[in-house]
Amino acid sequence: MPNSAPFVPAAAPASGDRLRGRLMAQGLGRLLDRVRGARDVLPHLAALERGLLDGGSMVIDRVPRQSLAKLCSQLSSLPLPEEDPALHELLTRLMDALEGRKPVPVAAKPPPLRPVLHDRDDMPFDMERTVVIEEVSHSDFMRVSQADTPTIHRRES
Repeated sequence: MPNSAPFVPAAAPASGDRLRGRLMAQGLGRLLDRVRGARDVLPHLAALERGLLDGGSMVIDRVPRQSLAKLCSQLSSLPLPEEDPALHELLTRLMDALEGRKPVPVAAKPPPLRPVLHDRDDMPFDMERTVVIEEVSHSDFMRVSQADTPTIHRRES
């Protein structure tokens, strides 16, 4: 018994994806064309427009997570026309892709160095390794900044 199901060539999904990508790119292009210089100000969206034209909507799957976040932020901040379903589908696909990707765990970094003040007798005061900050009057500051005189260190008792 012959199979009565229609034959669908393997390239059909790719061509459908390419068509969806072109429709998304056209909608995005019209949106970016509304304001002069928009492509310069929104370079992620301009790159997405080119990517959609060249690679279809599957290009969204190859966008790094950090760039997806930027694309979602930029596109969702723009007024999307209601009569452009491809543009709304683009935003939905971008947001779904972002939501579906887990953030890359950041390698454990050592805590930042911060000054530690010791007020204990068992920690000696080392002048070579310790920075002492003192307030001085404006006139003292001006005198030191304008002269090539050595800095005077005062120790308070």
